[in-house]
Amino acid sequence: MENKNNNFETMIKPVIVLTVIALICSALLAVTNNVTAPIIAENERITTLNAYAQVLQGVDDPNTLEEIDGITTANVAAAVKTEDGQIAVKSTASGYDGGVITTILGFDADGNIQGIYSDCSTQTAGMGSKCDDESFTSQFVGLSAANELTLNQDVQQVSGCTVSSKAFVAAVNAAIDCFNEVKGAA
Repeated sequence: MENKNNNFETMIKPVIVLTVIALICSALLAVTNNVTAPIIAENERITTLNAYAQVLQGVDDPNTLEEIDGITTANVAAAVKTEDGQIAVKSTASGYDGGVITTILGFDADGNIQGIYSDCSTQTAGMGSKCDDESFTSQFVGLSAANELTLNQDVQQVSGCTVSSKAFVAAVNAAIDCFNEVKGAA
């Protein structure tokens, strides 16, 4: 009888204890997620609205921006417009190792890029992340949405960052396509 009791203590009891601990931890993580998810979503929304205002001229209150519904352009997350016809577009592209590059472009009513926000933090530090540098992003300001852009023709790539530079331009071109979709529907 002592052998059966010993097997329970050494083999079965630890499994039961670990299972109970894992269930309690999982429940606590689920509760934490339910509490923090809406807060995180709201913070992301505020950050995006502020980035829209940053790339558009004369927008003091990001809450005045009107969201554009029905966008079908691939790789476009969202777009907003102002009363005077400016449009900001948030787009993404897959960069080095699948890391997502995010851009937000501001277009004036005539389709000229007037501001750009970018997040290349998923790219290799010191290399692909250089696509966030003003020396690279400033090349896009003033360019027209009349045609898609070509790397090393319309804008020069970041030295040594071909994949990230191509992805960045792809995200910009998605924003240009979206601008033209919205203007064509207007």
